[in-house]
Order: sequence, then structure tokens, then C-alpha cells
Amino acid sequence: MTPPGLSLRLRISLVAAAVIATFLLVTATLLDRAFRENAEDAVVTRLDAQLLLLMGVVEVSGPRNVQLPEVLPEARLSLPGGGLYARILDGDHQTLWRSPSVLGSALRDWRDHGLFERSMTVQWELPDEIFPLTFQVLEERDAYAAQLDRYRRTLWGALGLLTVLLIAGQALALGLWGLRPLRRVRADLEALRLGENRRLGGPYPREIQALTDGINTLLEYERERLQRQQHALADLAHSLKTPLAALRLGLESSEQGRGELLLQVERMQGMIDHELNQAQRLGPAPFQPPVLLAPVIERTCAALRRIADQQGVELVTHLHQGCTLRIETGALFELLGNVLDNAIRHARSLVQVRLACDRNDLELSIDDDGPGIDSSDREAVLLRGARRDTRPGGQGLGLHIVQTLVRDHGGELRIERAPELGGARIRMVFSQR
Repeated sequence: MTPPGLSLRLRISLVAAAVIATFLLVTATLLDRAFRENAEDAVVTRLDAQLLLLMGVVEVSGPRNVQLPEVLPEARLSLPGGGLYARILDGDHQTLWRSPSVLGSALRDWRDHGLFERSMTVQWELPDEIFPLTFQVLEERDAYAAQLDRYRRTLWGALGLLTVLLIAGQALALGLWGLRPLRRVRADLEALRLGENRRLGGPYPREIQALTDGINTLLEYERERLQRQQHALADLAHSLKTPLAALRLGLESSEQGRGELLLQVERMQGMIDHELNQAQRLGPAPFQPPVLLAPVIERTCAALRRIADQQGVELVTHLHQGCTLRIETGALFELLGNVLDNAIRHARSLVQVRLACDRNDLELSIDDDGPGIDSSDREAVLLRGARRDTRPGGQGLGLHIVQTLVRDHGGELRIERAPELGGARIRMVFSQR
């Protein structure tokens, strides 16, 4: 197992070195085997040629009478201990002739497996008879072994040098060229840390581009969230000026009643809640996992049923259990809470929550049997601070917050008339593509 602290360059170098060494080892083994087989074939071919030469120069006058010239076709056959040996046998495997090279040799068995051996039996034909003769040639392996050793030293020396050069070249290419994009990413990250850049530049190789794109997405998300928080604080400070001034005047003059002062406090509380929520919501965070919606909707409805029961409203759900959406659970609770709170407050006796999805879209709708929202008012109620009713406890921010959350998560909010209940339908559609 590779140690976690091992550098990327060393890891790649070790893997490349192992691959190069394995390749050259297999190559050397195959080349050695091929050379050995070719060398053995060459020896066999040479010995077959010696047999044919002996047949060409031998003089045969009878089944047991053979003569060869003093000057043999191969000089080593005439040298005692020359390493090349020959003989001729009759049909009873009796030796009729042996080469002079047998003298002074340690040859004991003409079938010695330590020697190369070739033999050929022919039917020798004379005018009055035909009889078999066997020609046999043997050669010691010393010359073959010396040739094989020289080849192996040359082969392994050359491949060893080639291995070293390849590993060194690979390490040099990896350091100077292969890892250059990573060094560039490191330099860009340092410039980013120092505030010299706002994002990682490019282009990078495609193996790194996905990583840098993810980092840039995360940077953009954090930058937008920080900007939204700054704007929210500025908006909050600006929005609180008027109610604070009204509170101060009311406390100084004591002319305003307690209800008016409470209304100003509620307005301030609503503004604070709204701006804090807006500052914390910026759509799904990068790499946000999908959330299974049905359980969250059920928990939210269970929490609001007590309020609905107090107002004589039945809260009913029709949910597809497999629908998911990339959204934070807190944002989903806030979205549902605002829509259901409005629906319960305006309903006469029934609120229905429906969730459906397919491969392309996800749809969440909340229907009530209240008076509904006129088509002329549907755009107005989505504006910040806009209200259609005069009931206490509202700030006109609920549907505006919902619309912002839906848009931040790639969806669309629509206000329609509920086809079955006749009241308002708040319909949210999110693309799943």
C-alpha cells in the first residue's frame, strides 16, 4: 500500500520504472529464447550439412568396406579433440570408421546428451547389393555456450543501459513537462490566496480541468454568498431606520399607542428574519446531495397540523415517495413553512399538498379552499412587503421569500387557482435535467 505522504512525482516514477523494467525483462527473456533456438537450429543445420559432405566423399566397396580421404571436408574432423566427431556404422551398428578427432577426446558415449548429435541412415546401393549405412556427427557445446554467453552479456548490458536511460528520461520529462500543470495550479492557488486572482485560470489538461472547475464553482458560490450577506446587512440597516425612528418618536411623544409600537416591533422582527434568511440562502451549495422530499414534507405538515386543527383546517398530503431535489433541509423547511402558513391562514377547511416528479421535472403544489388570489394580484403578492389581507402577524414577506428560494434552486413559482378546491394554488416546478 502506498504511503499517504509519498509525492505524486515519486509515485508516478515508481510505477513507470516498474512498467519499464517489467517490459524490458520480458523483452530480454523473449529475445534470449529466440536467439537460443536460432543458434541451436544453426548447429543442427550445420551438422546436417556435415553428414551430406561425408556421404559425398566416402568410398564404399562393400557392406563393411568404407574409405574416406585423408583431407576431410571439415578440418576439425582431422584434429584430435577438435570438438567435432563423426563415424560410420553398418547395419549391425558396428563402427566402420571414426574421425581422427576422436583421439584425445573424452568422448565415451556417442549418445552423450551433453553433445549436439545428428545421424542419418541410408540404403547404400552397389551394382550387386544394397545395404544400410548410418552416418553420425556429434559436436561439443563449448562454442555454442560461448556464443550464447557473449550474446547474453551484450543483450543484458544494452537493455540495462536502456532501462536506466528510459527511467531517467521519464523522470526528467515528468519533472519538466508532465507535472507542469500541477505546478501551475499551485502557483494560481497561491496568487488566489494573495488576492492577485479571483479564480483559477486555465486552460488545464482535462484531468485537472474538472478539479479546477470545481474549485472555481466553489469560489463563485462563496463569493456570491459573502456578497449577499453584505447586501443583506446593508439592506437591514437601511430598512430599520424608519421603524426605529418611529419607535423613538413614539417613545418620546407617548402619543402612539401600544398597538402601534408593537406593530413597528413586528415589522422590525420580520425584516431581520427576512434579511438573515436571505443572507444564508443562495441555492444549493456545490456538491449538495439530493434530499428525499417526502419525509421532510411529512414532518413539516405534522408540525403544522396542530395550528391547522385550531383553525378548523384539515391538512392532507399526496406525495410521491421517490422525489429528490438538491436543496438544504433548512431551506426546504423555510419554503414549506411560509407556503403552508399562508394556506392555513386563508383556507376555510382544507389544504392539500401534492408532490409528483418524473425524469424531467419535479412539481410541488399547495392548494387551499380559501378565497384564492385574483389574477390581477398574483404578481403584486410576490413583491417584498406586499400583502392582500390585513390580518395581524404578517409582514408581506412570506411569498417573496418562497419565490427567492425557488428561483435560487432553479425552479419557477406560479400562483394559480386550485382546480378542485377553488382557492389558491402555489405551484413550484423544478427542472430535473
